[in-house]
Amino acid sequence: MSPGTPIELNGYDETGTVGRNLRFVRVGLNTENELRPFVYSLLHFGTITTTKNFLNGQSDARKASYVRMILNDPAIQISQYSFYTDHQIDVLRQFCMLEEQQLFRRRYPLLLGLEQHNERSALEGIAEYLRRYGRSPYWLESFMKSYGFRMVVGDLVHSSKVLRNPKFRDYRVISYVDGGYPFVFWWQQFLTLVPSNSRFSAAKTPVFGITKGDEYYPVTSMAGNIAHISNTVPGMIYPHNISELPRMDKPELNEFYADYSTRVSTPTFLKRVLFSGSIPWVLQYAIPFILHHKGGYNDIYEPFRLEPGKSLHSFYRTFGYYPQNDILVEGKLQSGRDQELRDECGRENKLKKVSATQFVSDFKQLTSAIEQEASSSNLTHPQVSAVTQAILRSVQLLERWAA
Repeated sequence: MSPGTPIELNGYDETGTVGRNLRFVRVGLNTENELRPFVYSLLHFGTITTTKNFLNGQSDARKASYVRMILNDPAIQISQYSFYTDHQIDVLRQFCMLEEQQLFRRRYPLLLGLEQHNERSALEGIAEYLRRYGRSPYWLESFMKSYGFRMVVGDLVHSSKVLRNPKFRDYRVISYVDGGYPFVFWWQQFLTLVPSNSRFSAAKTPVFGITKGDEYYPVTSMAGNIAHISNTVPGMIYPHNISELPRMDKPELNEFYADYSTRVSTPTFLKRVLFSGSIPWVLQYAIPFILHHKGGYNDIYEPFRLEPGKSLHSFYRTFGYYPQNDILVEGKLQSGRDQELRDECGRENKLKKVSATQFVSDFKQLTSAIEQEASSSNLTHPQVSAVTQAILRSVQLLERWAA
Protein backbone atom coordinates (compact mmCIF):
# COMPACT_ATOMS: atom_id res chain seq x y z
CA MET A 1 0.00 0.00 0.00
CA SER A 2 1.15 3.52 -0.76
CA PRO A 3 1.55 6.04 2.11
CA GLY A 4 -1.71 7.79 1.20
CA THR A 5 -3.79 4.61 1.13
CA PRO A 6 -6.94 5.07 3.25
CA ILE A 7 -7.33 2.51 6.02
CA GLU A 8 -10.79 2.24 7.56
CA LEU A 9 -11.40 0.35 10.80
CA ASN A 10 -14.86 -1.10 11.44
CA GLY A 11 -16.07 -2.60 14.71
CA TYR A 12 -19.25 -4.68 15.08
CA ASP A 13 -21.37 -5.87 17.98
CA GLU A 14 -24.98 -6.88 18.58
CA THR A 15 -27.61 -6.43 21.24
CA GLY A 16 -30.95 -7.99 22.08
CA THR A 17 -32.10 -11.60 21.96
CA VAL A 18 -32.95 -14.02 19.17
CA GLY A 19 -36.70 -13.99 18.54
CA ARG A 20 -37.12 -10.42 19.72
CA ASN A 21 -35.33 -7.10 19.27
CA LEU A 22 -32.03 -8.25 17.77
CA ARG A 23 -29.95 -5.32 16.53
CA PHE A 24 -26.44 -4.95 15.05
CA VAL A 25 -24.15 -1.93 15.38
CA ARG A 26 -21.23 -0.97 13.17
CA VAL A 27 -18.75 1.79 14.01
CA GLY A 28 -16.35 2.93 11.30
CA LEU A 29 -13.46 5.40 11.38
CA ASN A 30 -10.19 6.00 9.56
CA THR A 31 -6.88 5.21 11.23
CA GLU A 32 -6.11 8.91 11.78
CA ASN A 33 -9.10 8.92 14.15
CA GLU A 34 -8.51 5.53 15.76
CA LEU A 35 -7.86 7.03 19.20
CA ARG A 36 -11.27 8.73 19.39
CA PRO A 37 -12.87 5.74 21.17
CA PHE A 38 -10.26 6.03 23.93
CA VAL A 39 -10.89 9.77 24.28
CA TYR A 40 -14.66 9.38 24.63
CA SER A 41 -14.30 6.52 27.10
CA LEU A 42 -11.83 8.47 29.25
CA LEU A 43 -13.99 11.58 29.14
CA HIS A 44 -17.23 9.90 30.22
CA PHE A 45 -16.08 6.89 32.26
CA GLY A 46 -12.50 7.70 33.32
CA THR A 47 -10.97 4.63 31.68
CA ILE A 48 -9.63 3.69 28.26
CA THR A 49 -11.88 0.65 28.05
CA THR A 50 -15.17 -0.61 29.44
CA THR A 51 -17.07 -3.82 29.99
CA LYS A 52 -20.82 -4.38 30.11
CA ASN A 53 -20.67 -4.83 33.89
CA PHE A 54 -18.73 -1.59 34.22
CA LEU A 55 -21.29 0.30 32.13
CA ASN A 56 -24.12 -1.05 34.27
CA GLY A 57 -22.61 0.84 37.18
CA GLN A 58 -22.59 4.18 35.34
CA SER A 59 -25.42 6.72 35.39
CA ASP A 60 -27.87 6.85 32.50
CA ALA A 61 -27.05 10.53 31.97
CA ARG A 62 -23.35 9.79 31.53
CA LYS A 63 -24.04 6.90 29.15
CA ALA A 64 -26.51 8.97 27.12
CA SER A 65 -23.97 11.80 26.83
CA TYR A 66 -21.36 9.30 25.59
CA VAL A 67 -23.61 8.02 22.78
CA ARG A 68 -24.87 11.45 21.72
CA MET A 69 -21.36 12.90 21.52
CA ILE A 70 -20.30 10.03 19.26
CA LEU A 71 -23.36 10.45 17.04
CA ASN A 72 -22.44 14.12 16.58
CA ASP A 73 -18.82 13.37 15.60
CA PRO A 74 -18.54 13.56 11.78
CA ALA A 75 -15.34 11.51 11.83
CA ILE A 76 -17.21 8.47 13.18
CA GLN A 77 -19.61 6.44 11.04
CA ILE A 78 -22.46 4.69 12.85
CA SER A 79 -24.66 2.10 11.11
CA GLN A 80 -27.39 0.18 12.92
CA TYR A 81 -29.48 -2.70 11.61
CA SER A 82 -32.62 -4.24 13.01
CA PHE A 83 -33.08 -7.98 12.47
CA TYR A 84 -36.87 -7.90 12.35
CA THR A 85 -38.85 -10.81 13.79
CA ASP A 86 -40.38 -11.94 10.49
CA HIS A 87 -36.90 -12.06 8.96
CA GLN A 88 -35.62 -14.03 11.96
CA ILE A 89 -38.49 -16.53 11.63
CA ASP A 90 -37.71 -17.13 7.95
CA VAL A 91 -34.03 -17.79 8.74
CA LEU A 92 -34.86 -19.95 11.77
CA ARG A 93 -37.35 -22.02 9.78
CA GLN A 94 -34.72 -22.79 7.14
CA PHE A 95 -32.10 -23.50 9.79
CA CYS A 96 -34.38 -26.00 11.57
CA MET A 97 -35.28 -27.73 8.31
CA LEU A 98 -31.62 -28.11 7.32
CA GLU A 99 -30.70 -29.33 10.81
CA GLU A 100 -33.44 -31.97 10.59
CA GLN A 101 -32.01 -33.16 7.29
CA GLN A 102 -28.51 -33.35 8.77
CA LEU A 103 -29.75 -35.41 11.69
CA PHE A 104 -31.80 -37.74 9.50
CA ARG A 105 -28.76 -38.44 7.29
CA ARG A 106 -27.05 -39.92 10.34
CA ARG A 107 -29.83 -42.47 10.75
CA TYR A 108 -28.58 -44.84 8.06
CA PRO A 109 -24.91 -45.04 9.25
CA LEU A 110 -26.23 -45.63 12.77
CA LEU A 111 -28.54 -48.47 11.70
CA LEU A 112 -25.82 -49.96 9.48
CA GLY A 113 -23.33 -49.92 12.33
CA LEU A 114 -25.79 -51.65 14.66
CA GLU A 115 -26.58 -54.22 11.99
CA GLN A 116 -22.88 -54.98 11.45
CA HIS A 117 -22.23 -55.11 15.20
CA ASN A 118 -20.03 -52.03 14.98
CA GLU A 119 -22.02 -50.13 17.57
CA ARG A 120 -19.12 -48.14 19.03
CA SER A 121 -18.13 -46.56 15.72
CA ALA A 122 -21.75 -45.78 14.84
CA LEU A 123 -22.50 -44.23 18.22
CA GLU A 124 -19.28 -42.23 18.30
CA GLY A 125 -20.23 -40.53 15.04
CA ILE A 126 -23.66 -39.40 16.22
CA ALA A 127 -22.33 -38.51 19.69
CA GLU A 128 -19.67 -36.28 18.15
CA TYR A 129 -22.27 -34.50 16.03
CA LEU A 130 -24.55 -33.95 19.04
CA ARG A 131 -21.77 -32.28 21.04
CA ARG A 132 -22.74 -28.99 19.36
CA TYR A 133 -25.95 -29.02 21.39
CA GLY A 134 -24.08 -29.20 24.69
CA ARG A 135 -24.34 -25.46 25.25
CA SER A 136 -27.95 -24.88 24.29
CA PRO A 137 -29.04 -22.60 22.71
CA TYR A 138 -25.50 -21.66 21.54
CA TRP A 139 -25.70 -23.55 18.24
CA LEU A 140 -28.87 -21.81 17.10
CA GLU A 141 -27.98 -18.36 18.44
CA SER A 142 -24.50 -18.33 16.93
CA PHE A 143 -26.02 -19.21 13.54
CA MET A 144 -28.48 -16.33 13.75
CA LYS A 145 -25.89 -13.81 14.92
CA SER A 146 -23.25 -14.91 12.42
CA TYR A 147 -25.89 -14.48 9.72
CA GLY A 148 -26.52 -10.94 10.97
CA PHE A 149 -22.84 -10.03 11.03
CA ARG A 150 -22.38 -11.48 7.53
CA MET A 151 -25.14 -9.25 6.16
CA VAL A 152 -23.85 -6.14 7.94
CA VAL A 153 -20.29 -6.65 6.65
CA GLY A 154 -21.68 -7.26 3.16
CA ASP A 155 -23.50 -3.92 3.38
CA LEU A 156 -20.18 -2.07 3.70
CA VAL A 157 -20.48 -1.33 -0.02
CA HIS A 158 -23.24 1.08 1.02
CA SER A 159 -22.20 2.12 4.54
CA SER A 160 -18.41 2.48 4.29
CA LYS A 161 -17.13 5.87 3.16
CA VAL A 162 -14.19 4.14 1.49
CA LEU A 163 -15.95 1.24 -0.25
CA ARG A 164 -18.84 3.28 -1.57
CA ASN A 165 -16.44 5.80 -3.16
CA PRO A 166 -15.26 4.46 -6.55
CA LYS A 167 -12.39 6.97 -6.58
CA PHE A 168 -10.57 4.84 -3.98
CA ARG A 169 -8.83 2.05 -5.90
CA ASP A 170 -6.09 1.37 -3.35
CA TYR A 171 -7.60 0.97 0.12
CA ARG A 172 -7.90 -1.25 3.17
CA VAL A 173 -11.17 -1.70 5.05
CA ILE A 174 -10.72 -3.88 8.16
CA SER A 175 -13.62 -5.46 10.07
CA TYR A 176 -13.44 -6.54 13.72
CA VAL A 177 -16.41 -8.65 14.82
CA ASP A 178 -16.96 -9.25 18.52
CA GLY A 179 -17.29 -12.88 19.60
CA GLY A 180 -14.60 -14.67 17.66
CA TYR A 181 -14.55 -17.24 14.88
CA PRO A 182 -18.10 -18.64 15.28
CA PHE A 183 -19.45 -15.29 14.09
CA VAL A 184 -17.10 -14.95 11.10
CA PHE A 185 -16.67 -18.57 9.96
CA TRP A 186 -17.93 -17.35 6.58
CA TRP A 187 -15.11 -14.85 5.93
CA GLN A 188 -13.02 -17.06 3.66
CA GLN A 189 -15.84 -18.05 1.34
CA PHE A 190 -17.23 -14.52 1.38
CA LEU A 191 -13.91 -12.87 0.48
CA THR A 192 -12.52 -15.40 -1.98
CA LEU A 193 -15.62 -16.35 -3.98
CA VAL A 194 -16.41 -12.80 -5.07
CA PRO A 195 -16.56 -11.42 -8.63
CA SER A 196 -13.37 -9.86 -9.97
CA ASN A 197 -15.02 -6.43 -9.98
CA SER A 198 -16.11 -6.68 -6.34
CA ARG A 199 -14.90 -4.14 -3.81
CA PHE A 200 -14.29 -7.04 -1.39
CA SER A 201 -11.14 -9.17 -1.28
CA ALA A 202 -9.11 -11.03 1.35
CA ALA A 203 -6.25 -8.53 0.98
CA LYS A 204 -8.24 -5.28 0.95
CA THR A 205 -11.19 -6.05 3.24
CA PRO A 206 -10.08 -8.61 5.87
CA VAL A 207 -12.63 -9.77 8.44
CA PHE A 208 -11.51 -10.80 11.94
CA GLY A 209 -13.58 -12.41 14.67
CA ILE A 210 -12.20 -11.46 18.09
CA THR A 211 -12.94 -13.08 21.42
CA LYS A 212 -13.92 -10.25 23.80
CA GLY A 213 -13.31 -7.77 21.01
CA ASP A 214 -15.83 -5.39 22.60
CA GLU A 215 -13.46 -5.01 25.56
CA TYR A 216 -10.00 -5.11 23.99
CA TYR A 217 -10.28 -3.38 20.59
CA PRO A 218 -11.34 0.30 20.68
CA VAL A 219 -13.57 0.51 17.58
CA THR A 220 -15.34 -2.73 18.52
CA SER A 221 -15.63 -1.57 22.12
CA MET A 222 -17.34 1.60 20.92
CA ALA A 223 -19.80 -0.46 18.86
CA GLY A 224 -20.49 -2.67 21.88
CA ASN A 225 -20.97 0.33 24.17
CA ILE A 226 -23.44 1.96 21.79
CA ALA A 227 -25.34 -1.31 21.36
CA HIS A 228 -25.55 -1.93 25.11
CA ILE A 229 -26.41 1.64 26.09
CA SER A 230 -29.04 2.14 23.40
CA ASN A 231 -30.66 -1.13 24.44
CA THR A 232 -30.69 -0.48 28.20
CA VAL A 233 -31.08 3.28 28.64
CA PRO A 234 -34.67 4.47 28.07
CA GLY A 235 -35.12 6.75 25.08
CA MET A 236 -31.71 6.10 23.54
CA ILE A 237 -32.91 4.34 20.37
CA TYR A 238 -34.98 7.29 19.12
CA PRO A 239 -32.22 9.50 17.62
CA HIS A 240 -30.59 6.60 15.78
CA ASN A 241 -30.97 5.90 12.09
CA ILE A 242 -31.74 2.17 12.00
CA SER A 243 -31.85 0.17 8.75
CA GLU A 244 -33.44 -3.18 8.05
CA LEU A 245 -30.96 -6.04 7.95
CA PRO A 246 -30.40 -7.17 4.33
CA ARG A 247 -31.69 -10.65 3.42
CA MET A 248 -30.10 -13.69 1.80
CA ASP A 249 -32.01 -15.63 -0.82
CA LYS A 250 -32.72 -19.29 -0.04
CA PRO A 251 -29.91 -20.89 -2.12
CA GLU A 252 -27.37 -18.56 -0.51
CA LEU A 253 -28.78 -19.31 2.95
CA ASN A 254 -28.47 -23.05 2.29
CA GLU A 255 -24.79 -22.61 1.37
CA PHE A 256 -24.28 -20.44 4.44
CA TYR A 257 -25.71 -23.18 6.65
CA ALA A 258 -23.60 -25.90 5.00
CA ASP A 259 -20.43 -23.89 5.67
CA TYR A 260 -21.55 -23.17 9.23
CA SER A 261 -22.33 -26.81 9.99
CA THR A 262 -18.88 -28.02 8.97
CA ARG A 263 -16.71 -25.21 10.35
CA VAL A 264 -18.07 -23.85 13.62
CA SER A 265 -17.94 -27.04 15.69
CA THR A 266 -14.12 -26.92 15.66
CA PRO A 267 -12.58 -24.31 18.05
CA THR A 268 -10.60 -21.85 15.92
CA PHE A 269 -8.60 -18.82 17.02
CA LEU A 270 -6.20 -16.24 15.65
CA LYS A 271 -3.09 -15.38 17.65
CA ARG A 272 -3.74 -15.51 21.38
CA VAL A 273 -2.48 -13.49 24.32
CA LEU A 274 -2.53 -15.51 27.53
CA PHE A 275 -2.44 -13.47 30.73
CA SER A 276 -1.21 -14.84 34.05
CA GLY A 277 -0.32 -13.33 37.41
CA SER A 278 -1.22 -9.86 38.67
CA ILE A 279 -1.55 -7.25 35.89
CA PRO A 280 -3.38 -3.91 36.33
CA TRP A 281 -6.53 -4.19 34.27
CA VAL A 282 -5.88 -0.90 32.42
CA LEU A 283 -2.64 -2.40 31.09
CA GLN A 284 -4.06 -5.85 30.36
CA TYR A 285 -6.92 -4.41 28.32
CA ALA A 286 -4.50 -2.33 26.21
CA ILE A 287 -1.95 -5.02 25.34
CA PRO A 288 -3.79 -6.81 22.47
CA PHE A 289 -4.43 -3.49 20.72
CA ILE A 290 -0.81 -2.40 21.26
CA LEU A 291 0.41 -5.63 19.64
CA HIS A 292 -2.10 -5.29 16.79
CA HIS A 293 -1.12 -1.67 16.15
CA LYS A 294 2.60 -2.50 16.18
CA GLY A 295 1.97 -5.21 13.60
CA GLY A 296 0.45 -2.79 11.11
CA TYR A 297 -3.12 -4.06 11.67
CA ASN A 298 -2.18 -7.47 10.25
CA ASP A 299 -2.16 -9.72 13.32
CA ILE A 300 -5.10 -10.05 15.69
CA TYR A 301 -4.44 -11.12 19.27
CA GLU A 302 -7.35 -12.71 21.13
CA PRO A 303 -7.17 -12.37 24.94
CA PHE A 304 -7.47 -15.20 27.45
CA ARG A 305 -6.87 -15.19 31.19
CA LEU A 306 -5.11 -18.20 32.76
CA GLU A 307 -6.62 -18.52 36.21
CA PRO A 308 -4.59 -19.67 39.23
CA GLY A 309 -5.46 -23.26 40.12
CA LYS A 310 -6.16 -24.14 36.48
CA SER A 311 -3.36 -25.55 34.39
CA LEU A 312 -2.05 -24.51 31.00
CA HIS A 313 -2.75 -28.09 29.93
CA SER A 314 -6.44 -27.71 30.76
CA PHE A 315 -6.57 -24.47 28.75
CA TYR A 316 -5.08 -26.16 25.70
CA ARG A 317 -7.36 -29.15 26.13
CA THR A 318 -10.37 -26.82 25.95
CA PHE A 319 -9.22 -24.26 23.39
CA GLY A 320 -6.74 -26.19 21.26
CA TYR A 321 -2.99 -26.74 21.45
CA TYR A 322 -1.27 -23.98 19.45
CA PRO A 323 1.58 -22.74 21.71
CA GLN A 324 3.62 -21.56 18.72
CA ASN A 325 0.79 -19.11 17.98
CA ASP A 326 0.47 -17.79 21.54
CA ILE A 327 2.13 -15.13 23.66
CA LEU A 328 2.16 -15.51 27.44
CA VAL A 329 2.15 -12.16 29.23
CA GLU A 330 3.25 -12.73 32.82
CA GLY A 331 2.32 -10.40 35.65
CA LYS A 332 3.54 -10.42 39.22
CA LEU A 333 3.16 -13.48 41.41
CA GLN A 334 0.55 -13.27 44.15
CA SER A 335 0.31 -16.84 45.38
CA GLY A 336 1.81 -20.30 45.24
CA ARG A 337 -0.71 -21.20 42.56
CA ASP A 338 0.61 -18.34 40.41
CA GLN A 339 4.07 -19.88 40.77
CA GLU A 340 2.80 -23.35 39.86
CA LEU A 341 1.20 -21.97 36.71
CA ARG A 342 4.37 -20.06 35.82
CA ASP A 343 6.48 -23.18 36.29
CA GLU A 344 4.18 -25.15 34.00
CA CYS A 345 4.26 -22.42 31.36
CA GLY A 346 8.05 -22.33 31.66
CA ARG A 347 8.21 -25.99 30.67
CA GLU A 348 6.32 -25.28 27.42
CA ASN A 349 9.27 -24.46 25.17
CA LYS A 350 7.14 -23.47 22.16
CA LEU A 351 5.35 -20.75 24.11
CA LYS A 352 6.72 -17.21 23.85
CA LYS A 353 6.82 -15.53 27.26
CA VAL A 354 6.92 -11.79 27.94
CA SER A 355 6.81 -9.85 31.21
CA ALA A 356 3.85 -7.49 31.48
CA THR A 357 6.23 -4.76 32.67
CA GLN A 358 7.68 -4.60 29.14
CA PHE A 359 4.39 -3.07 27.96
CA VAL A 360 4.39 -0.18 30.43
CA SER A 361 6.40 2.07 28.08
CA ASP A 362 4.07 1.12 25.20
CA PHE A 363 1.10 2.04 27.37
CA LYS A 364 2.64 5.42 28.19
CA GLN A 365 3.20 6.10 24.48
CA LEU A 366 -0.40 5.14 23.77
CA THR A 367 -1.81 7.39 26.48
CA SER A 368 0.44 10.25 25.36
CA ALA A 369 -0.99 9.93 21.84
CA ILE A 370 -4.53 9.82 23.28
CA GLU A 371 -3.82 12.99 25.24
CA GLN A 372 -2.60 14.71 22.07
CA GLU A 373 -5.74 13.57 20.25
CA ALA A 374 -7.91 15.09 22.98
CA SER A 375 -5.94 18.35 22.98
CA SER A 376 -6.27 18.78 19.20
CA SER A 377 -10.00 17.99 19.19
CA ASN A 378 -13.01 20.25 19.62
CA LEU A 379 -13.35 19.33 23.27
CA THR A 380 -13.58 22.16 25.77
CA HIS A 381 -10.71 22.90 28.13
CA PRO A 382 -12.48 21.22 31.13
CA GLN A 383 -13.16 18.14 28.98
CA VAL A 384 -9.53 17.89 27.86
CA SER A 385 -8.48 18.31 31.49
CA ALA A 386 -10.80 15.43 32.51
CA VAL A 387 -9.18 13.17 29.90
CA THR A 388 -5.69 14.21 31.01
CA GLN A 389 -6.44 13.55 34.67
CA ALA A 390 -7.87 10.10 33.89
CA ILE A 391 -4.74 9.24 31.92
CA LEU A 392 -2.51 10.50 34.74
CA ARG A 393 -4.28 8.24 37.25
CA SER A 394 -3.76 5.20 35.00
CA VAL A 395 -0.07 5.97 34.42
CA GLN A 396 0.57 6.53 38.13
CA LEU A 397 -1.14 3.22 38.91
CA LEU A 398 1.14 1.39 36.47
CA GLU A 399 4.27 3.10 37.76
CA ARG A 400 3.49 2.03 41.34
CA TRP A 401 2.81 -1.52 40.15
CA ALA A 402 5.97 -1.74 38.05
CA ALA A 403 8.25 -0.26 40.76
